[in-house]
Amino acid sequence: MFTELNVILGFDHLKPPKGQFVLISDSLTDGSFLIHHFLSLYIKGGWKVCLLALAQSFGHYNTVGQKLGVHLTQAREKGQLRFVDGLNHSLQAYTSTAEDGQDKNPLTCLRDKKATLRPLYDLVKTHVCGEEGVLEGPTLLLVDDLSVLLSLGMSVKDVSDFVHYCRVLMCPSQQSQGAMVTLVHKDADVEDEEYSSLFRHMAYHSTVHLAVEGLSSGYSRDVHGQVTVTFRNVLDPSQPQTRKRRLQYKVEERNVSFFAPGTSRAVL
Repeated sequence: MFTELNVILGFDHLKPPKGQFVLISDSLTDGSFLIHHFLSLYIKGGWKVCLLALAQSFGHYNTVGQKLGVHLTQAREKGQLRFVDGLNHSLQAYTSTAEDGQDKNPLTCLRDKKATLRPLYDLVKTHVCGEEGVLEGPTLLLVDDLSVLLSLGMSVKDVSDFVHYCRVLMCPSQQSQGAMVTLVHKDADVEDEEYSSLFRHMAYHSTVHLAVEGLSSGYSRDVHGQVTVTFRNVLDPSQPQTRKRRLQYKVEERNVSFFAPGTSRAVL
């Protein structure tokens, strides 16, 4: 995990925050390094984590996790990490038949347009909740990434409904036992109303939004991009609704450095 980012967000690495709905968006660059940050943060913080992986395999997360000092295989074996292989489920949805157990696939909706994402939600719920259907202690739901569902043909309404139910399950208030982190793509050079609509829906409900963007000036060896952090007070109308902070960053082998614009070592 990235210590500098935790300080900026006000997150305690020993006691990750509850009740947060964190949105990561990226434009003209890859913001997935933040997915790995939150995954390692909550695992190290002792939380139960459910990772719904729609973009990468378990091996990918495990390899990156090791660089950040987190052993996901061990966390998975002892039950702290629940891994939902959405990437494989989506592949099987297109290649399998009912005789192969296709009717049990939570992403059957990719082939059956009358179906919804409800089976996927039900699967997630079984991983994060106890027998009573409620969270049993601090639990994070991490979804990487929602844009995949759109690219596979799901409607904005279906994806938005899925996120709504997950958010209500995990973090209906800041006193909740859970939290949710998700990634969505928002490339500035692509005019796609579906992606824009999904992004607006996510941003409206987020408590923290990290918008990762490439540099308008192009490639730089010392600055790889910028992150605009927006804190939204969606639960207390008496407080200021939004506050923002803009940072630049550099991705390193085992870390990501964050700094105020114009203060990188190359500039100084």
